[in-house]
Amino acid sequence: MNPADLARQNAIPLEVKKDGLQQRQNGDWVLRFVVQAADMDQRLTSAAMGTRFQVALVEIGDDEMPKQKGKMDWREMQPAAQAAIRCNEATFWAYLREVQAYPDVESPETATVAVRHLCKVSSRAELGTNHKARVLWHQLDESFQAWKLVSA
Repeated sequence: MNPADLARQNAIPLEVKKDGLQQRQNGDWVLRFVVQAADMDQRLTSAAMGTRFQVALVEIGDDEMPKQKGKMDWREMQPAAQAAIRCNEATFWAYLREVQAYPDVESPETATVAVRHLCKVSSRAELGTNHKARVLWHQLDESFQAWKLVSA
């Protein structure tokens, strides 16, 4: 069973309404939702504090259908998502080989290893939680963009 199948099998469907948003001193965000009693799942109420969940949110309209939005702007994406996109680009692999001296980058997997090493993280997910790693990622991506302009 692949991760997507496992996620679908264990999904907790519920409708929520955004109730609050606050940024902490360390840069983390606190996002608060209200869940109607009928939608609350026991798996959430019985989970210990600190339990981690993977969340996918889709805005819905008054017709209960998902709202369609335009393509997300690059700056609106989380750094981990940006890095995942870049690691799938052959042009980025060439940049990693030529500029960053990672001669073995020939696939998304080897690009991911290089990005994790360059950003000093063990997982791309840390790009969203580790400020220094996020800064290193943005510097790496800006360098890649500049290299693309010069190389074109």
